[in-house]
Amino acid sequence: MVTASERLKASDFMQRDVVTVSPDNTLREALSLITENHVTGLPVMDSASRCIGLITSSDILNYEQEHAGESAEDGTADFYDPESQQWEAIPLSAFGLEEFGHVRVSEVMTRNLIWVDRDTSFKDVARRMMNDRVHRVLVMDVAFRLYGILSAYDFVRVAAEN
Repeated sequence: MVTASERLKASDFMQRDVVTVSPDNTLREALSLITENHVTGLPVMDSASRCIGLITSSDILNYEQEHAGESAEDGTADFYDPESQQWEAIPLSAFGLEEFGHVRVSEVMTRNLIWVDRDTSFKDVARRMMNDRVHRVLVMDVAFRLYGILSAYDFVRVAAEN
């Protein structure tokens, strides 16, 4: 007997209404979009509507932490990095974006994209996420046209609905 999750394809449960960002946007703008839309990552789209990267809140915080220098003597905050599944101490100055607001998304984004085709099965998407140790995958084609995004939350939603 075939279960509902075995019949599902990526296109059946992906999020279609995806918030994106341009490579020319600043880290401040990207973080604002992430916060406003309650997401943890944004696909980066070029002027030809191709997905060329992904910027996550972890990418931004890691960039700021690496470039904060010794000026962060004002304390730290604990930040849970879902990518590494570990708690990290981040300098409080990293949350201000004063110094790094002018940095372009293209300087920080991940270019090595983890993606699946629209016809990829539910189970294969889950395996891909497990193997690559990510909690989101892009749904696109070989021409880098973005159709949607799948996150760990989408798997929880499908499990709860079936």
